Amino acid sequence: MFLPSDHDVDLSEEEFRLLRDFIHERFGLYFDDNQRASLRGRLVGRLSSLDLWSFEDYYRYLRFGPQREEELARMVSHLTNNESYFYRELTQLQAFVEHVLPSVKERKIATASRAIRVLSAGCSTGEEVHTLAMLLHDSGQFFFGWDVSVYGMDIDDNALQKAREGVYRHNSFRATPPELVDRHFVKDGGTAKVKANIRRLISLSRGNLMAPESYAHFPPLDVIVCRNVLIYFSDIAMLKVLDIFNKALVPGGYLLLGHAESLARLTDLFTPIRFQGAVIYQSAAARH
Repeated sequence: MFLPSDHDVDLSEEEFRLLRDFIHERFGLYFDDNQRASLRGRLVGRLSSLDLWSFEDYYRYLRFGPQREEELARMVSHLTNNESYFYRELTQLQAFVEHVLPSVKERKIATASRAIRVLSAGCSTGEEVHTLAMLLHDSGQFFFGWDVSVYGMDIDDNALQKAREGVYRHNSFRATPPELVDRHFVKDGGTAKVKANIRRLISLSRGNLMAPESYAHFPPLDVIVCRNVLIYFSDIAMLKVLDIFNKALVPGGYLLLGHAESLARLTDLFTPIRFQGAVIYQSAAARH
């Protein structure tokens, strides 16, 4: 059978809209009209892998194919940007350590609780979730008698596998002071592996930020960190995710977003707390 090469397969405007709307509905990711070529470039290789002739065939496969769930998992890794590194956006992380953690601890002690729960939503290859565990460990505030859990959730199985392995190369350390590399990693040639005492704090799971059921196995969360993920979402999808976050957090829980992500024009579910060079949001609504 002759199949067209990747260079021969066009993504028509109609096919683009079908795929774009499907991706947006399912995952929240949004490709606007000038990103048709980008979407084609990300997905065209999947057609030849499945022996499909056109993007319309691919759309139908995603909707009705017998192995559509497996293909959806593969497709996501082509749509998302897994660029990450340790201690990213350090100014905000300092506010997390200096303000959020003491506030959470004070509230917990007042309610006779000794558990802290932090989620990295869209944790990618694990640099962020491991950074959060390192910050909790180094804060010295949650040791004896405390139950510390740092969760990482992502929709990309390939990224999660890398996070589980906990082995990283030099590009992941471009914002990491050498003393922290020495403290938290075991070096092996050109790679470094997160030490076991940090990895023990972490639990990783596959989940879709847009799906409430993906959060069902988490206890009420004290902090959600979702940085540089929602910039790829439409406003409608962002509002849905923010509502889910609000319900997943304890009353007064905290939300950390990326520096380019603002809730000012979207919702009043969260109150901004402003620091020098950083913003952190706090939920006021009761969990329900």
